[in-house]
Amino acid sequence: MRLEPVTEDNYRAVIGLEVHEEQRAFVATNLKSIADAWIYRPKLQPLALFSGTDLVGFTLLERDRPDALHIARFMIDRRAQGRGLGRKGLAAIADVARAEGRTELVLTVVPGNAVARGLYAAFGFTDTGEVDEGELVMRHELAPSAHLADQ
Repeated sequence: MRLEPVTEDNYRAVIGLEVHEEQRAFVATNLKSIADAWIYRPKLQPLALFSGTDLVGFTLLERDRPDALHIARFMIDRRAQGRGLGRKGLAAIADVARAEGRTELVLTVVPGNAVARGLYAAFGFTDTGEVDEGELVMRHELAPSAHLADQ
């Protein structure tokens, strides 16, 4: 799994990614995320997730604290779900955080999104007990090489 910047060449394909109908209430569209990144630059970084040559997902990373990398948005396209790519995407993000000298990942999740909560928990995220704008805050402490992203 590799992360690449959203660019003029790939942004239309990134906007075309979508989750299953029943997941739409849980994550903002990629179009909104790219717009947010433009408005709040350089704090937000939109990235396309590739498995080999296939575009399979999207993430929006926020750098608001020196010790933590905040995963503001994370999605795997509906056509690529169920193949372990969510875990590989999180591992690639963890590698970015480690390379930047960060010690934790932070994200929020809609309380009713059991699938995402399960993925995050299996990866090592824990509930903090905090709530941010109605979403549950989860944190993952990064060991130096706890997860390796597959290329």
